Amino acid sequence: HAFHHVEQHLEKTPNEYIRWRYQYGEDREMVNKATRKISPEEEAQMKKFIQWEINEKIEKVQIEDLYGRRKAKRSFEYEVQFVGRSYEDNAWISREKLEEWGFEKVLQAFDDKEAAKAGAWTRSLTAVEVEKHLGDLGLDAEFATHSRIKGLSGGQKVKVVLAAAMWLNPHLLVLDEPTNYLDRDSLGALSLAIKEFGGGVVIISHNREFTDTVTVEKWSVVAGVLTVTGNNYTQKNLEKIVMKEEEVKIDAFGNVEKVKSTRKLSRKELKDKQKRRAAAKKRGEEVSDSEEEDF
Repeated sequence: HAFHHVEQHLEKTPNEYIRWRYQYGEDREMVNKATRKISPEEEAQMKKFIQWEINEKIEKVQIEDLYGRRKAKRSFEYEVQFVGRSYEDNAWISREKLEEWGFEKVLQAFDDKEAAKAGAWTRSLTAVEVEKHLGDLGLDAEFATHSRIKGLSGGQKVKVVLAAAMWLNPHLLVLDEPTNYLDRDSLGALSLAIKEFGGGVVIISHNREFTDTVTVEKWSVVAGVLTVTGNNYTQKNLEKIVMKEEEVKIDAFGNVEKVKSTRKLSRKELKDKQKRRAAAKKRGEEVSDSEEEDF
């Protein structure tokens, strides 16, 4: 599926394709994804009446659209307008409550638009700017602006797909088999770019040489078993934490002695320990550094 995004635009140039894709600010390919299409059942669910307090009175209302978003303590709240009501009656409702009412896909679409707005501020969608962007990914102006996508080689099409995905300066990239169709020079350039990228990158690949070069952590699935290697920051932190236990030892003279032994905490034990410590602090009990070991 390497060319899924461009196969419907073979008559466009790469430059035209990117400008078509982002001409309204948001990513039009994202809007067209099957997972974002609202089914008749979901639409019926969203049209149901809900009870909400307006002007200190509980009323039955329907949600019409979302108009804003703001950060809440742990998530977001969204400004909601109700059917047949004025803007003065708009309400801020939590993401969790809206998801409960069936608005998950609407929220995803709204979040996409907010992310697109943030990325759109960084560059203007002009032919010159797009040509420069494609050039940064190794596609010369001859192919970026003056050649149709249908006439490009497989490697050149991959560069168009990568360039389009990078247009809004995302902070997280998910690359599925990105090495397909790329020659050795392009692979080297891609490896270097991933290493220098300031955000996060998730790569699905069967190219071991490529993944050995760029990845700091690997999730390998063999015969249904997942093995994680590299970059074990959590495990390193766990190894610094030991739990003291009383252990009975008997010396050569038959004397019984209780000694403290140490062992590594499992993730579950560490979590339980932190909960007990927090509960003790909440009760007003003092917990010193030495006492922490016993929690």
